[in-house]
Amino acid sequence: MRNKIIFTSVVVFLVITAFILVFVFKASGSNSSVSVDGCDPYNVEVKKGQKENSVNIYWKTKSKCSGYVIYGSEMKDLHLVGIDLENEIKDINHSVEINSLISTKMYYFSIVSDGTSYGKDGLPISFMISSL
Repeated sequence: MRNKIIFTSVVVFLVITAFILVFVFKASGSNSSVSVDGCDPYNVEVKKGQKENSVNIYWKTKSKCSGYVIYGSEMKDLHLVGIDLENEIKDINHSVEINSLISTKMYYFSIVSDGTSYGKDGLPISFMISSL
């Protein structure tokens, strides 16, 4: 009788554990996934450029899209433009080099892909050369 209770308890434990692993973790993972379509930028990277006080900004899109970067040293004043000079006018791989920056100053940028501006959570992305 005691073995039957232990066996039943183990089976119930395994069923509950399987339920939690399959349904709870799957549901929580699906909320954090982001679908990328068309000209939405993804795999955005900011790296120090080869030239002194420069950065390279890279991103990809699923479709061939035009792309450029607007940037500035104030989040609400992105008045400078960086253009993708390496790739075709419309491409899936994008690269912008920005030169003559101050290494200890914070900069902000948004990617403009086929006319739509993208940042992080609706705000421009920030970087400082000295922290890259």
